[in-house]
Amino acid sequence: MTFVQKLVILTLIAIVIALAALTRARAGRRSPARPAATSLAVITLALLAVGIVSHTLVRHIIQVTPLVVAIALVFRRPALAVVAAMPLFAFWLLLMASIWLFLLGVARIFTGTFTQVEITLTIIVGLASAVGLGAACRRGAGALSGTRITTIVAFAVLQFAAMWASVQSFVVG
Repeated sequence: MTFVQKLVILTLIAIVIALAALTRARAGRRSPARPAATSLAVITLALLAVGIVSHTLVRHIIQVTPLVVAIALVFRRPALAVVAAMPLFAFWLLLMASIWLFLLGVARIFTGTFTQVEITLTIIVGLASAVGLGAACRRGAGALSGTRITTIVAFAVLQFAAMWASVQSFVVG
């Protein structure tokens, strides 16, 4: 199975997780925009740190673009930003879990060579993703709607596109 096929599957699973989390979210409580923004920021900073230590900063800048867009959305439409963040949290949690499975010798979904610093950063990304998804689920935006479904799919596709673009030959480091 190719890298792109694996990314497609991961993206589809992230959409399903985000939709499930949204349907479980409780309406009527205060918006989790701040916890979501904090988790998005932690993930962004950790991924940029991976870029620095692995000398692939440009690739990681491309990869975090959807996270930065979701953070910006917190200031314009906080409730929608939480919905936008859900597939991003699921995507990064799934990707980190795939790396952990590889490191543990359980599965070779995504492979590579990882330094201790990078492994530590995968743990930070994974935890921030789980915390963000949990916060969104506990205090979420409520029931499914066309806008929410579209937002989830759009941000999942944006994350897929950013990952795909980041590994293209025209991207240097």
